[in-house]
Amino acid sequence: MTDRAKELQEAIDSANEDGFTTLEQAASDELMRLWGDLHEQMRWARDGCWSIGCESVARRIAVLTRALGKAARWDDMQIELLETGVYQRFHDLMGIPYEPPDMDVIARMRAEREASLAEIRGRA
Repeated sequence: MTDRAKELQEAIDSANEDGFTTLEQAASDELMRLWGDLHEQMRWARDGCWSIGCESVARRIAVLTRALGKAARWDDMQIELLETGVYQRFHDLMGIPYEPPDMDVIARMRAEREASLAEIRGRA
């Protein structure tokens, strides 16, 4: 059995780089990361459907959102979660107030992303 001391120490040391001084800061960062995990689970789900993985991550988001008593910021979300209304519907169902996403900003972000991808494809 390997004790993984080196790997564990590296993880502990890298956690110090985050600079969180309060539990709320750390929980807010983790909440944002969970939304990213949900986005990934949705991408991996068969035919883009909701999966057991999505359910598991959404439950963790709900627990942390309830504990924090506030929504994660929409401008930290993946575009697809906003475009599809998943972010908004989630908070509506939980009864947690949130700042409505600026769909004009999201449309500009989408256009910039698409233009960047087209440029990259054109170079290939």
